[in-house]
Amino acid sequence: MSLSTPLTHCRLCDTTDLNEVFTLVPTPAGDHYIPADRHPERLPVFPLSLRQCRECGHVQLGAIVDPEYIYRDYIYTTKSSLGLAEHFQDYAQKTIAELKLKPGALVVEIGSNDGTMLRAFQNLGMRVLGVDPAIEIAEIATQSGIPTIPDFFRIEIADQILADHGPAQLVIANNVLANVSSLRSTVTAIRHLMSPDGVFVFETGYLRYLAEDCVFDNIYHEHIDYHAVRPLVRFFDSLGMKIFDVHVSDSKGSSIRCFVSMHSALHSVFPIVGELCIREEKLHYQTSAPYRKLAARLSAIKASLHEILDAAKTRGDKIAGFGASVGITTMLYHFDLAPFLSHLVDDNSNRHHLSSPGLGLPVYSPEFALDKSQTDMVLLLAWRYLDPIIKKHGHHRHKGIRFLKVLPNVEELYD
Repeated sequence: MSLSTPLTHCRLCDTTDLNEVFTLVPTPAGDHYIPADRHPERLPVFPLSLRQCRECGHVQLGAIVDPEYIYRDYIYTTKSSLGLAEHFQDYAQKTIAELKLKPGALVVEIGSNDGTMLRAFQNLGMRVLGVDPAIEIAEIATQSGIPTIPDFFRIEIADQILADHGPAQLVIANNVLANVSSLRSTVTAIRHLMSPDGVFVFETGYLRYLAEDCVFDNIYHEHIDYHAVRPLVRFFDSLGMKIFDVHVSDSKGSSIRCFVSMHSALHSVFPIVGELCIREEKLHYQTSAPYRKLAARLSAIKASLHEILDAAKTRGDKIAGFGASVGITTMLYHFDLAPFLSHLVDDNSNRHHLSSPGLGLPVYSPEFALDKSQTDMVLLLAWRYLDPIIKKHGHHRHKGIRFLKVLPNVEELYD
C-alpha cells in the first residue's frame, strides 16, 4: 500500500478544481531523524507541492502522507520548542478570561502532545483531557497528571469522551488543524463533542507567512493545510458553525487563533473577522501571484547561499547547519545544502546522535560542535530563533567561527 495519496479534492469545499501554485524539492517525512547506525537513504521520499482551490482559495499539499507513518513514533515534544510553554500559559489565561469559563469546565485538547497546554488550563482550575496518537508521548503525559487518550481524534473518541466526561465547554487544537488527514470529519466530531454553548479554539499557521513573508520552512508533510481566514469562514459556515473572533500573532512564523461556536450560540462576530477576509482578498491570497513571487525569491536566496558556500568549501571550511527540526529538512532539500554541510547542531538533546532524514547529516550538541576544530562556519537554518541562538552561542564568533543568516536574506552576522 502506498504511504502517500494524491490530493484530488479541496479539503475545505470539496471541489476538484485545484491549481498547483508552488513546488518544492521532494523530501522524506521531515521529522524522521533516525539513529546514526541506520541507513537514512532508505527512507521513502514524498512529493512536496502546494495546490490552491480555484473555488474557495484554500492552499493545501498536493499529496497526503499516511498519518500512521508520521505520528505513531513521533519524537517532537511541545516543551522542546523554545518559548511555547510560556506562549501556552498566556493562551490559557486569556482564553479562560475571554470565554468566562468557570472552574471545573471540561477542556479537551486534540493533539495534546506532552500536555504542556492542558497543564496550564489545569493549573487554572479546569478539568482537562488530551487526545494524541503518539502512544509513548501520550503515556508520559498521563503519568505526569494530564490524562491523555492515545489515539487519533474521531467521532468514536468523541462518543467515548461524552460518555465518560460529558460535553466539552472548550475544545482546543493547537498546530493540529493543518495536520489532520480528514479535516471535515474531524471538525464534525469536534462539533459533536461540544456543549451547545461550547467553543472550539484552534491555533494554526497563517497563510500570511507564505503570501507575504518568507517562512517556507513551514511547508512539510505534517502540514497539509495552509490556512487563511476567508476560506475557513466559508468552511465552518457549511458545518453550521461560525468563526466569531480571530487573533493574529507571530508565533511559529505567523499564526491565527480562531474562536468558533455553533451558529445558534450567542457570540457576536467581531469586526476583525471581516477585516481579515477583505485584506486577504486585496493582497490576492486567493490567486497564484504571491506563491510565484515566493518561488522566485527562494531561487535568488539559493543562488546567494551556493556562491558563499562554494567559496567556503573551496577553502576547506567545515560548515555546520544550526537546527534539526522538521522544517530544517525542507530547507536542506530545497536549497540543496547537504553537499556543503558536515553536520547539524541543535540545543535539543533529544536530537543529538541522530541523523537527518534521508541525508544522514549527524546532529551534535553545541558544546561539541561549536569548536574551531569541528566548525568554521555556522549556517543559521533555525532562522526564526536567531536572537536566542546568537544570545546563547554568538560568543563563538570570537573563536573565528563565522555565523551566516539564511532567511529572510543571506548575510554574515558580526558583533
